[in-house]
Amino acid sequence: MTPDTATLIRDGLALDADQRAVVANALLESLHDAGGAGEVDAAWRAEATRRLAEVREGAVELVDADEHYERLRASLTA
Repeated sequence: MTPDTATLIRDGLALDADQRAVVANALLESLHDAGGAGEVDAAWRAEATRRLAEVREGAVELVDADEHYERLRASLTA
């Protein structure tokens, strides 16, 4: 570890929790961007857009979460 790295870590740990979270998130995002995460984000954005369109068109049945879990439990015990 270089002295610069140690200084960054020391200074980062001196921040309050919210500030550390912002810094940590920015650092993690910088790692994801290097690995082609933009493509993954774009794919998820397209999927979310498709699902929203289905909801707006009435093409899918919306089910309350509690009802869904009840159905799931029933199917697992059958």
